[in-house]
Amino acid sequence: MNTDQLLSKLAHTNEDPSFNNPMMPWFRKMVHTSQKTKDQAKKAAVLAHLFEGSGGLELLFMKRPPYDGTHGGQISFPGGKKEPSDTSYEQTALRETAEEVGIPEPSVRVIRKLDPLYIPPSNFIVHPYIGYSEELPELVLDPNEVAYTFSIPLAVLTSGKLIGKATVPTKYGKVKVPAYLWGEEVIWGATAIITARIVGLLS
Repeated sequence: MNTDQLLSKLAHTNEDPSFNNPMMPWFRKMVHTSQKTKDQAKKAAVLAHLFEGSGGLELLFMKRPPYDGTHGGQISFPGGKKEPSDTSYEQTALRETAEEVGIPEPSVRVIRKLDPLYIPPSNFIVHPYIGYSEELPELVLDPNEVAYTFSIPLAVLTSGKLIGKATVPTKYGKVKVPAYLWGEEVIWGATAIITARIVGLLS
């Protein structure tokens, strides 16, 4: 498929709850979260940003710097907490992306919103969006939020070749989780679950 066909499929394919399963840790599948808990959770939004790279469509990831927090040192998508001034979760995702990695809001074509995802360790409901730009602008990273960025061709992610297991530190201790393994990078947790949803839309 060419870029237009891929973007159209991402935009118009209905999500299936099973898209979560490949990358969801086993202990997450055993926890039932009440609607009340979700309603009272903190609110955030992230942008899974696609762009034309040397490997075709590529998906942008960022590495959080180490810090004393639930997601310190982890791989994530640009994004963060919804501010009172944000008129929508989409605006939150675009604003945070501009602040963290320097992609200007007007340069992003929002393809779609994905279903919200609850993250128990940090008690956040995250609203993911898929964005696209023909070219990736020169990134300007906020050093307080981003150690570095990297990207993975969508074709490699959809091939299944990166899927594996990793032992990672969590607030519950070290656990073995499903992950995408890209060189030295270990993509797991919410970021891997969202990535798997994107892959699922194309499968």
